Amino acid sequence: MATEQTVSAGGCEVVELDSEHGLELFDQTARSYMGISGAQFLELWDSGKFDGVDWDDVQGLAQVAIALPFAGR
Repeated sequence: MATEQTVSAGGCEVVELDSEHGLELFDQTARSYMGISGAQFLELWDSGKFDGVDWDDVQGLAQVAIALPFAGR
């Protein structure tokens, strides 16, 4: 079962996501910024499609790449 935990830290609310919710967030991020699923992005990432690419040259790449930890990477 998926769980979330909310904690307060320094006056901010922090939501800790389990792996299922993290993957959902990653998928939403990939769809929102690049128009592809999280799984499709991971296939491209793992195949080396973005190796040596300036992240600023591909729309949405930076935003999705920095969300990789939510996909367990």
